Amino acid sequence: MKTYALLLTLSFLTLACGPQAAAQSVPLVTATRDDVTLELHTDGPLRVGQNLVRYRVLHDGTPAPHATLLQRPVMEMMAMGMTHSCPVQKPDHEPDADGFFPGLIIFNMPSGEDARWTLSVEVELHHDGPTTTVELGELAVEDSPLRQFVTRDGKKVLLTAGLVGPAKLGANTLLVTAHSADAMLLEWTPVTDLAFTVIPEMPSMGHGSANNQAPQLGEDGLYRGTVNFSMAGEWVVHLGMTSGDATFGTFDFPFSF
Repeated sequence: MKTYALLLTLSFLTLACGPQAAAQSVPLVTATRDDVTLELHTDGPLRVGQNLVRYRVLHDGTPAPHATLLQRPVMEMMAMGMTHSCPVQKPDHEPDADGFFPGLIIFNMPSGEDARWTLSVEVELHHDGPTTTVELGELAVEDSPLRQFVTRDGKKVLLTAGLVGPAKLGANTLLVTAHSADAMLLEWTPVTDLAFTVIPEMPSMGHGSANNQAPQLGEDGLYRGTVNFSMAGEWVVHLGMTSGDATFGTFDFPFSF
């Protein structure tokens, strides 16, 4: 069997999306172009790995009943004179019950003195209608120590993991994403040939937990499974990854609540 080290960016984070949190949300940034106003909402600081983002779209000051949003994050590495992008998950065409268009941005490196992320969003309010590009400007992205880089079949692969919703006792939905990139890291596509195992462990107590489910591929190109936290404290989630006869190894992710 072939063994690979994957490009790994793993961050456990809370992807809170409950009605109360959304209703009290304060936009991280607001920008307007022509008759389109766009608000970007997040549940905390942006970081390397998965980031649930929510957009409020206003047309002439009125919430849009539907819209097509195309997210364009760009990393400018000023010292090297280079730019690249990162994976995104496209928001739905219709807002959720709280009036937000939720999406996902998966940053692959932090911002810094000579490296900055900017975000623009192309907004189409009507099918086959005109597109308005709203510039949301520079975004601060915090670093995450849980990442590795590797080339697989000549392409970069980015793998992330996160919890959907607040961490809690019992079953928690585990979200896993995997994307490969072209040589310039500008275009990212989902990697859909992976298989996973998941084993939570509480090292301080010397036990694990039952009723866990390995992440499975969904129609949206993301993998979802279940991790069961049987008590509060510090946990390590062991995530094993394979693809056919190739094994990528097992990766350990600390998580506490």
